[in-house]
Amino acid sequence: MKSSISVVIGILLLTGWSSTATGQFVEEKRLENRDAATELQNMHLIVKDASNDDLLNTNIIIKGLNPRKPVVFEEVSDTTLEIRHYRLYTISCIEAGYMYFANKFWPDEKQVHEEEILLEPLRVGLKTDVRDITFLGDKTQIYPRSKPALDELIAFLELNPNVKLKVIGHVNGPDGSRSQRFYEKASVERAQAVVDYLIASGIDQNRLVAFGAGNSEMLYPDPQTDWQNEANRRIQIEIISL
Repeated sequence: MKSSISVVIGILLLTGWSSTATGQFVEEKRLENRDAATELQNMHLIVKDASNDDLLNTNIIIKGLNPRKPVVFEEVSDTTLEIRHYRLYTISCIEAGYMYFANKFWPDEKQVHEEEILLEPLRVGLKTDVRDITFLGDKTQIYPRSKPALDELIAFLELNPNVKLKVIGHVNGPDGSRSQRFYEKASVERAQAVVDYLIASGIDQNRLVAFGAGNSEMLYPDPQTDWQNEANRRIQIEIISL
């Protein structure tokens, strides 16, 4: 039997991660004076089992190291990487028996950015954001650059075949210019778009439920930047059965 790492890598390659056509373009901070001598820094990554704080060897997927496509590291528990402090990074992990993990961040502006990854053993009621599944404005169509994150979610479900998920859509609605009914409808449609993608990719429809949270749980209630607006338009997953 293939190891969980091999299964994940195989799924990601089959779904086109090596193709620049579906690649990402990394967001970077706009710095007036970029000094090549100081733009590099280190990121220390450590992966632990959240239930016992033990180190855990797993695969780590990093968006931001390569401007055009994610980079996968196999069997990692404690490592240090060279990064560029002005780039936006997403780190995600997929492992059998654990909840999908993703964190999106700008590195701390210091010599070493510390990033601790705590993987939660699967249990009913566990909920997390799936970073980098994005929608434009009022639209419910999934933005093409979301494909790597969607493929990670497929890999998670393939590695954990007993998991059933509620896919929760969220919208950006800080100004109250739309009705709550509009926001709720849009969030349900966004969640359903993700469910439809997963089903079309071979996931059993009986394992998925779409739900809309409207604009009731925005990460940034008063967004000031495009990045914050985009972060409010997010997808969560919640385990509803094992």
